Amino acid sequence: MKICNRISYLLFTLIYISLHTVLNAQLKMLAEMSASIGNDVTIPCQLIQQPDNTTITQVQWTLQQPEKEDFPIIVCNSQYGVNIPKSRLSQRVKLAEQSLMIQAVEMADAGSYTCSISTFPSGKFEGTTKLVVEGEMVRLPRLIAFGVFLLINGAMIATTYFIIRRRRRKAVFEHRVYTDTVETLMLD
Repeated sequence: MKICNRISYLLFTLIYISLHTVLNAQLKMLAEMSASIGNDVTIPCQLIQQPDNTTITQVQWTLQQPEKEDFPIIVCNSQYGVNIPKSRLSQRVKLAEQSLMIQAVEMADAGSYTCSISTFPSGKFEGTTKLVVEGEMVRLPRLIAFGVFLLINGAMIATTYFIIRRRRRKAVFEHRVYTDTVETLMLD
C-alpha cells in the first residue's frame, strides 16, 4: 500500500510539474501573415511566460509548401551554433532571437513555417505561421493604370489630330473662297 501511495504521489508530482511548466510557458506566433514580393519579412516566434530556470537549447524553423515535404530552413543550437542547410532560402534567411527573417521575398516562399523551440527542462514548443505572398495582385492595378493612361493619351492625340486637320481643311477652303472673291472683285 505504501508503494502504491508513493507511486501515486510521484505520478501526481510529475503531472503537476509538467502542467505547471506547460501552463507557464507558451509560444507566441501569428496564425497567418502576408508579405509582398521583393520586401523583407519577419515571422515572429517568441517563447513567453517561461520559468526562470528554463533555457532555450535549440530553435529550428521548417517550411512546408503545398504538396511538398517539410524541409529545415535554419537551426540554431546553443551548443553547436547556427546551421543553415543549402536551399533556395539559405542566402536570404537569418534569426532575430527566435523569429525568422526572410529577405527579398519571392512567390515561391509562400507556405507554412513551423518554429520549434526546445528548452530545458520544459521540453519542446511548436507553432506554425502561414505566409501568404502577394505580388501578382499588385501588378494588376499597375497594368490597369498603364492601360488607362495609354487610352487617355491615345484619345487626346486622336482628338488633337482631328481638330488640327479640320482647321487646316477649313482654312484652305476659306482661303480659296476668299481668293476667288478677291479675283472676282479685281476683275470688275
